[in-house]
Amino acid sequence: MSLWYFVVVLGSLGMLSPLPFVHAALRLRRAFLLVYVLLYGVAVLGLFYLLALSGTGEADETVLAVSWFFGTILLIAVACVHLAVLRKKILYPPRGAWVETGMHCGLFSIDIAGFGQVGRSSDIFVQVRRMLFGLLAGAFEASGIDWDACLKRDTGDGMIVVVPPHFPKFRLLLPLLSQLAAELARYNVVAEPALRIRVRVAIHAGEVTLDEYGVTGRPKVLLARLLDSRVLRDALVDAPEDSPVVVLVSDRFHEDVQDQGGPGLDTMSYRQVLVTEKETEVLAWLHVPTPVIRRLR
Repeated sequence: MSLWYFVVVLGSLGMLSPLPFVHAALRLRRAFLLVYVLLYGVAVLGLFYLLALSGTGEADETVLAVSWFFGTILLIAVACVHLAVLRKKILYPPRGAWVETGMHCGLFSIDIAGFGQVGRSSDIFVQVRRMLFGLLAGAFEASGIDWDACLKRDTGDGMIVVVPPHFPKFRLLLPLLSQLAAELARYNVVAEPALRIRVRVAIHAGEVTLDEYGVTGRPKVLLARLLDSRVLRDALVDAPEDSPVVVLVSDRFHEDVQDQGGPGLDTMSYRQVLVTEKETEVLAWLHVPTPVIRRLR
């Protein structure tokens, strides 16, 4: 039985290999890892069954010992391979939203024009939202802004995105807006009329305040006034049909971005307008991005 002592010791070490998978399953919220742990447990029980058979003399002890030995080695090897594949996600998980009260953040708000128009069913609402939010996430990533690092709030027919301060503010304009406009224009060409998307966008920046309900404070109020302004709504009506995006940028944001002089940023294409909404009367800058579909082919 001396051989069995060695095998049992090695097998005991092998039984520890599922523990990293339990940790990974909890961290990554991947059900298949828990399934793997279950399968591993079944395999270990099978090895113990072989050990029990050796004690009854019904099977050759050497064969069972070799089976236990190589079975344990195989399980440890599989564990190492899986952990190597998951290493990046376990050790370097995607950065979550990092926004705190008092941070000076970029504020991006988007609203789907005519979202509740007659004839649109709930299924169409789902499709339109899924398409827009998917394109928006892609535009943020293409502009160098980590979508997962942003704080997002669904508004039903749109979204408010709070961008952490370590991302340069000019990236909310370039290439994000042109990318979004081009993607929406290309989508609208092939989409059915009820599924076509045109949006209003408002951009601002300021020190945010967080409470238990989300983002609040004066910067957010001004962002809402810009997005809902008559100036922006009329601009979308007057824009060419193949221009799916109109943008209104706060005067403060526009001034900050001009001072930064972001590479390739054309601030001269923004037209100054007066926004009067409720108790708010401010200057802002209107822009209609030109969708260049050919650059995405």
